[in-house]
Amino acid sequence: MKHATPPPIQERTTPTLFLDFDGTLHVGHAVVDVDGHVSLESGRPLFEYAPLLVKLLAPYPAVEIVLTTSWLDAMTDETVFAYLPPELSRRVIDATRGRRPRLSYMLNGSGRTDVITCYAFGKGLTQWLAIDDSVYGAYHFGREPGQLIRNFLLLDSSCGISDEGAQQRIREWLVEAHKVANT
Repeated sequence: MKHATPPPIQERTTPTLFLDFDGTLHVGHAVVDVDGHVSLESGRPLFEYAPLLVKLLAPYPAVEIVLTTSWLDAMTDETVFAYLPPELSRRVIDATRGRRPRLSYMLNGSGRTDVITCYAFGKGLTQWLAIDDSVYGAYHFGREPGQLIRNFLLLDSSCGISDEGAQQRIREWLVEAHKVANT
């Protein structure tokens, strides 16, 4: 009996940004009270750095966002999307809700990296960047060690994307991804 070969995954060059919230768009981790009100344990404002990302993305309307935030574990997609400024929420095409990392990656701290990598490969994404304060072990992902390092921007959770180096890396990715998507 001959087994059918699944069709190859179509490559997708649309620039795609994997986006976390805590430690990325604000400093601190979200706490949801019994009434569903969200605040940060740091006492800092929610999404204080979102305007920076809005500004970075403004010249690139084709960039799509996939949410990777742990908020998806406690709230519906619609509720999570509603917290974002409209300039960002309208770019959200999906979330990694329901995707679970392999146990070995959970144990070594690279669970989020595994989820993002599996999502990107599964969707055939070729132009993607994950910005997150918990994407560890990127060197070990991909077909060759180090192949995917350029796809992950590990942030310092005490400053998120407010760090000038992080913003520069995002700018560089946007320029490169825009070139590739338009060729």
